[in-house]
Amino acid sequence: MDKTSSFSIQKGKPIRCKAALCRKAGEALVMEEIQVDPPQAYEVRIKIICTSLCHTDVTFWKLDSGPLARFPRILGHESVGLVESIGEHVDGFKQGDVVLPVFHPNCEECKDCKSSKSNWCARYANDSISNTRRYGMASRFKDSTGEDIHHFLFVSSFSEYTVVDIAHLVKISPDIPVQKAALLSCGVSTGVGAAWKVANVEEGSTVAVFGLGAVGLAVAEGARLRGAAKIIGVDLNPDKFELGKKFGFTDFVNPTLCGEKKVSEFTYLFPQNIPKKVIKEMTGGGVDYSFECVGLPSILSEAFISTRTGSGKTVMLGMGKHAAPISLGSFDLLSGRTICGSLFGGLKSKLDIPVLVDHYLKKQYHLEKEVKPVEVAPEVTTTQAEEVETKEDSPSEEAVEDKSESPEVPSEEAPAAAEENNEENTTEEVAEETPDEIKLETAPADFRFPTTNQTRHCFTRYIEYHRCVSAKGDDAPECDKFSKFYRSLCPGEWVDRWNEQRENGTFPGPL
Repeated sequence: MDKTSSFSIQKGKPIRCKAALCRKAGEALVMEEIQVDPPQAYEVRIKIICTSLCHTDVTFWKLDSGPLARFPRILGHESVGLVESIGEHVDGFKQGDVVLPVFHPNCEECKDCKSSKSNWCARYANDSISNTRRYGMASRFKDSTGEDIHHFLFVSSFSEYTVVDIAHLVKISPDIPVQKAALLSCGVSTGVGAAWKVANVEEGSTVAVFGLGAVGLAVAEGARLRGAAKIIGVDLNPDKFELGKKFGFTDFVNPTLCGEKKVSEFTYLFPQNIPKKVIKEMTGGGVDYSFECVGLPSILSEAFISTRTGSGKTVMLGMGKHAAPISLGSFDLLSGRTICGSLFGGLKSKLDIPVLVDHYLKKQYHLEKEVKPVEVAPEVTTTQAEEVETKEDSPSEEAVEDKSESPEVPSEEAPAAAEENNEENTTEEVAEETPDEIKLETAPADFRFPTTNQTRHCFTRYIEYHRCVSAKGDDAPECDKFSKFYRSLCPGEWVDRWNEQRENGTFPGPL
């Protein structure tokens, strides 16, 4: 039986299934039969096929006071699922798609989501109280008595079925093992992203990671992928050190063996467990980057003063209990060290997670600072590109599908290829009114056009949008789809550069 055949029967109806309910703070979860309502507009109901336990689940499980302590509740936020059904106004997802729910929103429409400076979603990320993203405290879960069950981080994956807003959902390749993909919902993305996006670890730099849980190990992996020369792990449990080697750690610290000396002063090299060198001696003045992955203010202070004077950077990833304040030396800040926090590793889920999946599948062992969209098969392109492919009788659909099968072209031929693609994807009515400033034949010989399929789609959608608004006007609703496509497919730096070139009459010029 096809995996989606049973889904069609349940579409639009409540589903009864099993879920692990937390009835009271700190009490054992109980397996109960619940009802999961159909998805509303902008929502997707998914069948969970793999979920994992994150320490954040444990933290909220123990939470017995405050506005975030709500029960009964379905915990869980690291998972992979299959799309069972979709609500109204949902584009880019279809029944049977493999999807990754992500606790951190990415609406793709607000100012911050469109900016390359942050992964904060100004539209949604400030709301951590609601059950459902667009409907406040309305719940999609009910227990056997009809009582509402609270959601958790807009995911609630400890259930056979759950309902997730599209701002929290990423379509991924079905080729990645689900038990590995699930970790991209939180821990792995947070750690790898912190080294990749937030710290921008450089090749040959030195790194210290405080706390070798899942996030700390992922930080080391991210630092290794970025080419760090020395990665020092700090943890009370020496059993983690051997595992840490597989993730790129070169040196280890066991704070319990440091005596009265602070971690920032002493280090121990596994497995000898004898003092060898202080961190500052090992690294010539301190590490370039430190990462706090525990959530204790005292450890954050240690991580901070372990960095190099003048340029050291500390990234806080651990969530402190009760939002405890932190204390840092004012002179340490004045002398040039910096500190910042990071949620979800600075990643924009819909743009960056497919890159991580692709790196895993292709066994690529390096991460560039800026996202470079990769050539993928139609079923694993970004959700916006998928929307183009699924629309019937659309010129854009033919262009995307044709291009996804085509080999890469040399960069000097790319402008011509883009021109051909553009002509296929644009209606006659819009094309007739194309202004000269964005005609592709004006491209200079040194125009470095990206050569992968997805980056060609990025540039094509950018051109289509400006052709459309030139013909229809800035407020024309028919141009919105092109805007949404290019903003999701194109890195912000490219868009900014192209906009600048259009203003000064040099478009399209070198990136």
